[in-house]
Formats: sequence, C-alpha cells, structure tokens
Amino acid sequence: MLTKRSKSPGNGRVEADAKGWPLNTSPRILFAGTPAIAVPVLEALAASFPVVAVLTNPDRPGARSRTLVPSPVKEAAATLGLPVLQPESLRTEARDIVSSYHPDMLVCFAYGKLFGPRFLSLFSQGAINIHPSRLPMGRGSSPIQYTILSGDAEAAISIQRIAAQMDSGDILAQDVFPLDGTETTGTLTDIVALRAAPLAVSIVSDVSTGKTVSRPQSGEATYTHLITKDEALLDWSWSIRDIHCCIRAFHPWPKAWTTYEGTPLCITSVADSLQEAEKGVFDSVVSPGVPSGVLPGTVMEGRKGKGIAIACGNGIIWIDRLQLSGRKEMAWQDFINGNSRFIGSHLGG
Repeated sequence: MLTKRSKSPGNGRVEADAKGWPLNTSPRILFAGTPAIAVPVLEALAASFPVVAVLTNPDRPGARSRTLVPSPVKEAAATLGLPVLQPESLRTEARDIVSSYHPDMLVCFAYGKLFGPRFLSLFSQGAINIHPSRLPMGRGSSPIQYTILSGDAEAAISIQRIAAQMDSGDILAQDVFPLDGTETTGTLTDIVALRAAPLAVSIVSDVSTGKTVSRPQSGEATYTHLITKDEALLDWSWSIRDIHCCIRAFHPWPKAWTTYEGTPLCITSVADSLQEAEKGVFDSVVSPGVPSGVLPGTVMEGRKGKGIAIACGNGIIWIDRLQLSGRKEMAWQDFINGNSRFIGSHLGG
C-alpha cells in the first residue's frame, strides 16, 4: 500500500558542521520495521522526533487463517496516527513515495527487506539499523535465537550504519548486558525491545547533532539463518547444556520437540537456569550421572519441586512443561496425570 503525500515541507535545507555532519535537532525520520520487537522503538522515536512515515511489510495471511493480518508495527503506527507504507518492493514507485515525505534519516529495526543504494540516497542524514547481537557476531535473521543456542553469558544490541553488505556497517553504539541462563527467545526479545528504545533515541539525537563517533566492526563475523522446525528436534545424546539451550532458544517457536510413543511432543520449559542445570544444584552434587544401562531419552522420574528427569548425554535434565501434538501445553504434573506410561518411557527414535 502506497499513499502519496499531499503537501511538501519546507525547503529541506540541512546545515552541516565542520566535519560535514548534518545539524538538525529534529530529524524527519522514516521508520522501517515489521514485528513486535520494533514497536517500542517506534513509539519512543515518535515521542521524541517527527516520524514522517512508517515502512512495514504488506499484510500477510494469519497462521491459522487466510485473513490478512497487519504487522505489529503497522498497528502501532495507526495508533500513533502515522502514515503507513507497505510496498512489495523498494523500486522506483516506492522511492518516489518515500521521497515525497522528505525524510532526513532512515531508522530500521527488523524490517525484513534489504535497502539498495538508490533507496539509501534519499536520506541526507543517513540510515541506521538496530540489530540484537554483538556485531560482527550474529549477523543475519536469527541473532536472538543463536545467542541462546550458543549459551552466551551476555547479549547485546548494536546500532550500526546501514551498509551494502548485510549487517556490516560501522558501529555507532552497543549495549551489552548479562544473561542469567533462564531466558527464552520470547523473554529475551521483550528485553531487547525495551532496551533498544532509549538507545535508539539517544543515537538518533547524536547523529542529528553530529556527536556520534562510529567505528568499523572488528573481529571474525558469524552468521545466522532463518530457523526451521527441523532444527528444533532434540537429540537426547546431546549434553545438558545443548538441550537446555535448544529448549529455550526455540520457545515460543517452533518449540523444541521429540516423540513419545510415535507422537510429536514439544518440550517447552526447563526447570532451572543453565548454570544450575550444569552444576546439578537440585541434588547438591556436580554433574549428576545417569545409572549404567539407562539410555539417553529415558524418562527417569517426576519429583515435586523439580519436574521430570530425562537422561541425556552427560547427565540429567529437568523439564517442567510439555505439549503433545494437537493438545494444550501442560505443567509436568498435569501431563503425567494424563499420561500414566510416561515415566519409564523412552523419548525419540
């Protein structure tokens, strides 16, 4: 959806300092974003600067319906009373419409499309991108999932200038913060969304007044890719650490899964933090072992205050929420009550 602007702003002239940086305390912003993680940033920018329009993906069919569903960013823009642009591509027509809003700066957070040089040339104060990783680590589409999958002790938000190569632009700011080993992709996404909002406002202000100092990315780049359901299949011969991280990284989607009596079974929650799981805190011993002859994937017991114990490659992992295919998610006690053969069964192939 494209809507032409009916009126032009002023002459659009932007003064610069001695270093050539544009000086404009209220830059006219085009915000580009699509999922819910980007909404707090949009709201914060709109409260601090003139956001002249919002660029987001076209409405798509819902997960369980053919009815077209607007993106969370579109819904937020409507609430804020901002013009919404939803082009299928960023070619000539889209560029002309964007240009008619006379934006000074592009701010992007999880938009979902790449920007070409002609599109980026529309912004006199440049274009910046918010990326939830410690760049150059975690470039690509799934940085939050891979932060958890890697068992990292810290997460980060990077604000970078947009460059021709994906996520390779100079760094304007990084916010690095600790993780406690209980985060899921869902909860870490919420944390990033809230932390990114004031950081974005600060950097936009600094860019518009020429106060920013950028630096090239340094170190070896790592890359992420779109997550698939197949990647969430658990292998019980993995370590406690790998299984724990997998369960948390793939929640809320696609959910880590195995099979129980031939039926897909999602494991949706672990009972403790990663550090506790690896130290065997519940049993007051380090790395609790699996009895000889017990195969990985064996459901060993259910214990009050802990959950369900499942044997894995180097010990026992405790889980506390499960979901059989086609059923609702359950706490472990309720699941056992409804599946009397679960304790002692063997999960997976």
